[in-house]
Amino acid sequence: MFMEETEVKKPGSPYFKCLSRKDYVIKANEIIGKEGVEAISIRRIAAELGCSSASMYRYFKNLDELLFYAQLDALTDYILDLSKREKEWKDIWDMHFGIWRSYALEAFKNPKAFEIIFYRNIDKDLEEALKEYYEMFPEAIVLVSPFLKEMLEIPGYYERDYHVCQMLVKKGKITAENAKKLNHMICTLFLGYFKFIQEKGIRDDEILGMTEQFIGECREIASLYAIDFTSW
Repeated sequence: MFMEETEVKKPGSPYFKCLSRKDYVIKANEIIGKEGVEAISIRRIAAELGCSSASMYRYFKNLDELLFYAQLDALTDYILDLSKREKEWKDIWDMHFGIWRSYALEAFKNPKAFEIIFYRNIDKDLEEALKEYYEMFPEAIVLVSPFLKEMLEIPGYYERDYHVCQMLVKKGKITAENAKKLNHMICTLFLGYFKFIQEKGIRDDEILGMTEQFIGECREIASLYAIDFTSW
């Protein structure tokens, strides 16, 4: 858990400052919002906060960890979309692809943020990190159903999808062996789309179409492996 440790230098020091982890997160988020992730550096953060470059390491093990917390706000739209879509899901297949649709839509909108959260910090416990983040920013809390809460606490998208695939097995929609294949195929497909967008970029008016194309291909894959599949 984050402790509100503060940095206190002796009066008269050019780096005299009382800071908390929250101050670093706010400042990093502010710079990212104006200039993008590329503008962030330890020296830039220190200059903006009026402290030494070394002081950041009292709160974060490296710059990537700071960026991780600074970008967690990008999950808000994803969680909000999930909460909204959950009410529209008709069956477990709706749920499976609905979860992927919300994830892909937001990941394609914010590839840099999602790369930092889900790929660059793969050792981070997302459940614990979100608790820490919401302690700092309680106004960002989004209420979700018990099911979504449980799913969101699973750190990697590969593991989250497999969790839902296991539910498909329990419902008799797919065999356990084919659930593993489905999980692998869809996660690999998503990674291909994600890497393409990272390398080539995407216009705002292309995001929805790219998301629907991805989901359409996911349905095609599922129809090959499922015992009982009804496209929605």
